[in-house]
Amino acid sequence: MIKDDISALVSQAISAALAGGQLPELVTPEITVERPSKPEHGDYAVSVAMKMARTARMSPLKIAEIIKGNLAPADYITAVEIAAPGFINFRLGDEWLKSQVKNVLEQGGTYGNVELGHQSRVQVEFVSANPTGPITIGSARNACMGDTLANVLVAANYQVEREYYVNDAGNQIRAWNESMWIYYRDELGLPVTDDKGEPLAMKLDEETGQPTEAREFKDVRYNARTYARELIAHEGRRFLDLPEEQAKALVGKEGVKIVLEHNEEDLAQLGVLFDVWFHEQALYDTGQIEQILKMLRDEGHVAEREGAVWFVSSALGQDKDNVLIRSNGIPTYFVSDIAYHYNKFKTRGFEKVIDLWAADHQGHIPRMKAVMQAIGVSPEDLIILVYQLVSVNGLRMSKRNKNFIPLREVMDITGPDPIRYNMIARSPEASLDFDVNLAIAQNDTNPVYYVQYSHARTASIFRRAEETGFTPDVENADLSLLAHPSEMALIRHLLLFPETVLEVAKNCIDNGVAELQRLPFYTLELARAYNAFYRDCYVLDPANLPVSQARLALTQATRNVLARALTMMGMSAPDRMDRAEQPV
Repeated sequence: MIKDDISALVSQAISAALAGGQLPELVTPEITVERPSKPEHGDYAVSVAMKMARTARMSPLKIAEIIKGNLAPADYITAVEIAAPGFINFRLGDEWLKSQVKNVLEQGGTYGNVELGHQSRVQVEFVSANPTGPITIGSARNACMGDTLANVLVAANYQVEREYYVNDAGNQIRAWNESMWIYYRDELGLPVTDDKGEPLAMKLDEETGQPTEAREFKDVRYNARTYARELIAHEGRRFLDLPEEQAKALVGKEGVKIVLEHNEEDLAQLGVLFDVWFHEQALYDTGQIEQILKMLRDEGHVAEREGAVWFVSSALGQDKDNVLIRSNGIPTYFVSDIAYHYNKFKTRGFEKVIDLWAADHQGHIPRMKAVMQAIGVSPEDLIILVYQLVSVNGLRMSKRNKNFIPLREVMDITGPDPIRYNMIARSPEASLDFDVNLAIAQNDTNPVYYVQYSHARTASIFRRAEETGFTPDVENADLSLLAHPSEMALIRHLLLFPETVLEVAKNCIDNGVAELQRLPFYTLELARAYNAFYRDCYVLDPANLPVSQARLALTQATRNVLARALTMMGMSAPDRMDRAEQPV
């Protein structure tokens, strides 16, 4: 990659300057190669001279001049310029840039792959919505982020496993089972009512273990009747013949299956497929909960007081300890999380684990990092990415208040592609308002439409060539004929794709930061560069066939990269769209 080449070139120049006594002995700082904010400053810039100035006791400009004087010739560099307060700016040569079009064409669908992971094993666990209702448009942000990140990491040569964690144990499921049983009976004409004649739907109180009404489980009650009806359609009345407690558990379990089947279908329609669906209940059924509690006790990480069992987080740098087993004997979900992550790292052997959580779970992060120390895992190997919540047309989603919108309803209006693009188009740290009207707009204000019709436009050029009897020969095109500023600008944009992939993957793995918004931003900028080329450069010119072949090669390279970027974001790359069918 060109950034690595420039970094090595500068490093060699510094070594030569040190060996020649032009610079005093010092430890060379990290050499960061960046893109200048203004194109007139060149293609790449290095600021290492400013980092060296204090230790070397020399001005940054002087150091920059010394480094420049020791740079070895490179065929891809046409000019090196020094700019205040000490930048070394590099300009890429036009002939080298033109030659890279062939490189893009030769790599085809693998262009953009980078070497970072060396096949190390990474698990990405995402969505993991409670199995008590449909996937909502809010959870779609999690789904699109997780799946796109997994695609990026695969392109960076990691072995990636996508996992959905099914929370089918604990208080939420107890409330679900209770609700499903009540509504199952009610739909069959056997209602269970409260003193107001309303069907009961209850959770178990955390302290007493007794059924009580609870606001936080309104979504469970709201969904249960719908799934109870579907269960009856599949299974009829057969559960009424069983003992009540057994029937209640089975009705709840069958209800979860129905929910998961629908959710798997919705996610597949969104283009999200999982390698593993891991059930929380399996941690209890296989004794992993007991094993982790024993291990924590043996290692001195557990204390018992006030009738409860505590994880001694304070001994690992946290502000307070955390309850593992409540005084009523009911485990907290924290216990399951510990066992689950022990399973990920120690049992299944993942080298990195990436969890995607909504912002309302952010407070859980410090204690999970502390747990990593307790189970012998580096906290840096657990990467928890947090995203802010989603609203639709200004309406904040809330499952508790029953104003959530199912993902399927939105997809029926917009299709999956606008959702995929928009859910990663903003930084996860920013709240996201999904504008349905913009998502379905077929004009330049809609970035999804703009990018996709740009790809369709590349395909339309080749169809037009075929219709007019023009035979493209991109493999043998004379790329040296490309000279227009719009052509050169487009080539420069093509070369940014591998860098974008590397930056997203590296920032996630090394810094625990999700910068997936770089991908939609890149595709939008590439589409703009291509449309400027399309506007300025007549591609199919019978009077100048060699230039036409060169421009067709550049068009094919752009088509490849746009398709690869769209695919990486989980989107389609259409070859036909009405807007794209214009004269070329």
